[in-house]
Amino acid sequence: MNQLHMTKNPQATVPITVQCQHCHNIFPAQRICCIDTLLWPEGRQVLDECAFFRPVCPQCQTRAELSYPSRYIDRELGISAVLVPELNSPASNELLSRMNCYMDRLALDKMTHRVVDTFHAMAEQMRIHQHGLNDKAVQLLKPIIIGSLQAEGFEVWNGFFMNLTHPKDATQMKETMYISTQEDTRSVYAETVYQFHIYLTNGDVIPHGINDTAYQICMNILTDKSLTEDDKLFHHYDLSWAISIHNSLYSD
Repeated sequence: MNQLHMTKNPQATVPITVQCQHCHNIFPAQRICCIDTLLWPEGRQVLDECAFFRPVCPQCQTRAELSYPSRYIDRELGISAVLVPELNSPASNELLSRMNCYMDRLALDKMTHRVVDTFHAMAEQMRIHQHGLNDKAVQLLKPIIIGSLQAEGFEVWNGFFMNLTHPKDATQMKETMYISTQEDTRSVYAETVYQFHIYLTNGDVIPHGINDTAYQICMNILTDKSLTEDDKLFHHYDLSWAISIHNSLYSD
């Protein structure tokens, strides 16, 4: 881990010990309690690298994957995300209710408030807001991509937004799903592509993209469902939520 990153934010880190699941070596690491980019400008890069959640074993170089409560605050991007590992437990609804009861203490002015259950999702929120995207629409893209991959025989755990690609010409990109509302489907090859990392159940990670038309369709779904407005409370929007929204389209 970059020592510079560790020493610039000492008040928000806690020393811990980690046991490597590969070689069982026990080694020291740092747990990050809060990343506030106002106090720590390097925070976005640190979160993007996920080093505090994926420490490397010095003996065998295997990365561990840690899960613990943490918070990301980025006033410039307008996002406050709280990582709650037990969010998918039966008590998750009660937990969210308790958090929203204390919004007078937890809320930050002019910020979107989100609750996430993995460090991947917390870093994803940073990337989504960095590109000025609607995070609910990005979540709605995932069942479309994952459903396509599952039809090809892939066993998928989840997927997370990584970046936007702007093609220089109208050339079909590899590992990209294209959706078109026009008869001439070739025009979609010039569209912006939303790039994801798709995590398979065997641990592999594969890149996959989807075009801007799909994103606009998801934005229309939010409009039809009256989900475009943000009420400034903490909400948890993930793959399961997105699947439920897509399923509701067939039951309406």
